Amino acid sequence: MEAANPVKAWSMIGKPSKSGEMLQLTVGLYECINCKKKFRNVIGKETLTIKGIVQKIKALEEKVMESAKKRAELEEKVKSLEEEKACLLAEIEALKAIPELEAKISALEPEIAKLKEEKKALEEKAAPAEEKTAEVAPAEAPAPAEEKPSE
Repeated sequence: MEAANPVKAWSMIGKPSKSGEMLQLTVGLYECINCKKKFRNVIGKETLTIKGIVQKIKALEEKVMESAKKRAELEEKVKSLEEEKACLLAEIEALKAIPELEAKISALEPEIAKLKEEKKALEEKAAPAEEKTAEVAPAEAPAPAEEKPSE
């Protein structure tokens, strides 16, 4: 009978011996290439002891602890990345407002220039009037009357 790969594989543990050792067999189910008949075959054998099992359990516990630690670190990273994402989205929204503000600025610039011209014209009109009042005011101002003490 010829077979390439097992169709199915599983492990079986036998009863412990008087010394406490157990035999673990890995069995595979094969199908013959020629006749299509199915058969079982032992793929591997391993002797297990209670001490070996305890060591495997401890190694698995360590892996679980490491995994829990990594999970906590990853959750922390995810949280910080979500906060950064929120900040970036807020910044994007602020940047979206820039074109609107630039359009408002360009619309207001001609009005500002017009108002500056009006201000300048009003200052020029007000300046000659102030000069005339400044020249006339000291000459027309009456001299302060001296008060005489009453007797």
